[in-house]
Amino acid sequence: MKLDKTSKKIIGLRLKSFIIFVVTPESKNQIFFFLTLFAGVFILYPFLDYQSIMATGDHGRDLYAARAALEGRVPYRDYWWVYGPLMPYYYALFFKSLGVHVPALLTGKALLSLVSALLIYGTLLTATVTPLLALIGALWFLVFPPDFFITYNHTGGTTLLLALTFLVFQYLARPRVIFLYLGLGAVFFLSLVKLNFGVTGLFCLLVAVFGIDRTCKNPVTPGKKIFYWAALVLPFFVFLVYGWFLRGLPVYALRQCLPYFGGDQPYNISIPAGIGMLVKLTFENITATWQNILFTLVVVGATVRSARQLTSKGIDPKERTRLLATIGILVLFYVTSVHEFVLSGVFYRSFWAKPFACLLMFLFLSIGTRELHKGVRGFLCAALLAVVGLNILNTQSALRMVKTPAQYLEVKRGKVFLGNQTPWINTVTQTVSFLEANLREDELFFALPYDPLYYFLTDKTSPTRQLIFFDHIKIPPQQEKEILAELEENRVNWVLLSNRQHATEEYGLGILGKTYCPLIGEYIERNFTTVAQFGDRVNEPGWAWNHGVRVLKRNQNGGAL
Repeated sequence: MKLDKTSKKIIGLRLKSFIIFVVTPESKNQIFFFLTLFAGVFILYPFLDYQSIMATGDHGRDLYAARAALEGRVPYRDYWWVYGPLMPYYYALFFKSLGVHVPALLTGKALLSLVSALLIYGTLLTATVTPLLALIGALWFLVFPPDFFITYNHTGGTTLLLALTFLVFQYLARPRVIFLYLGLGAVFFLSLVKLNFGVTGLFCLLVAVFGIDRTCKNPVTPGKKIFYWAALVLPFFVFLVYGWFLRGLPVYALRQCLPYFGGDQPYNISIPAGIGMLVKLTFENITATWQNILFTLVVVGATVRSARQLTSKGIDPKERTRLLATIGILVLFYVTSVHEFVLSGVFYRSFWAKPFACLLMFLFLSIGTRELHKGVRGFLCAALLAVVGLNILNTQSALRMVKTPAQYLEVKRGKVFLGNQTPWINTVTQTVSFLEANLREDELFFALPYDPLYYFLTDKTSPTRQLIFFDHIKIPPQQEKEILAELEENRVNWVLLSNRQHATEEYGLGILGKTYCPLIGEYIERNFTTVAQFGDRVNEPGWAWNHGVRVLKRNQNGGAL
């Protein structure tokens, strides 16, 4: 059927009206939310069976803790644990539903990263960033993440920090007290992931709410008074939770599990030195590649334009107040999130602040480009999307190349591709195979100085509560005697010694039997003999490289158990 011009015009107008009706601002936000969700799943999916690097110590500790939580054992009391008590139980849920192997835990970690990206999107959207730019910001966070490669624990802390930030922004946009109550909930759980970040999170929440109320002249309602009273009481409830987990432990064990005193931290620097290191690290990141330099120039240009707009007379006073409050809140979270790095100089501790750097960058990109021509803004978004897309393609291409049989940890609890050097993977595989072939099902072994990954991979329980033995742990003679008593009580006939027992270059480690644990060192030397050896015993041992292992068996003439 042929339509005349009038009919075509009517149909066109109706179609246009339908599109305008359907694509409302709310529906547009929802569309980009689901785009963020699906893109996030696409980005994270290849990492469900891949880990860039694995250590027998730190990652082994996290894996062992999650399995122990699944079996009903309690952090701190039943095994040494150095963070808040929440995350072992979180990851135990994935062991429960998916099976006890590394990919199950990586699935839990990926879910947290996905939620964090959605919170980045929601926070930017609440700050009136366009849905497209908010989507790009969320994907930027996933492509250039705060990757705490040393532990799985901190991913949960990042998610809760972003949840707290999102709730503060919701309160700024709509001052409802329910957001404050939810914010206190986020602080509570954050305290159970990393205690010091729970403290800084509560500080940020209170300062932000007080500043918003003063700036926006929000009334002090009865609900607001309840919030302030609840914030005052919250530390007491956190103290009760930690007290329940830590009850009965001696002082030395408390300090080993919660090393917040200066003498218990292996790394301590002055605040001015820490700030200097932060500036240096930031400069090195900016100048690492020409792409980094170019992107920095774009962000700096947008920041300058943002400052000009915020100080111009043409901007609406309420809009200026809201934007300045938004920037101030993000700066507050950024500054408090670098406290660990500034006090220690450990570079990966600066990653806590990366989400807020991401939020600030995209906020300034939004403010600074609002008055530019639509075509310029479109070109900028297209360029940023191209950077994200190319990085996704390059990463997934690299992962396909890495996922080879040589990089696969093919043991029952492994089932994961690793970015470690092949000799490291071979050493772990050979050691696990030897232990499984030579130990009875009910027989335990003692791994030290810090190799709980072998407990996890062999499905064995540590014969002692203590999982780590180094100089900086400061194990007193009394604790050594208790550990030796546990070995006797659990009839331990096997010892696994990694080559980190003799580490002279890595700060805070030392030499087993000489600089730390002389009683344990003498006990092993007197009663055990090496029966197998795997991996590197020549080069200086590393955190996740140059890995070597000796397996020792109790002497028959030395009091066999």
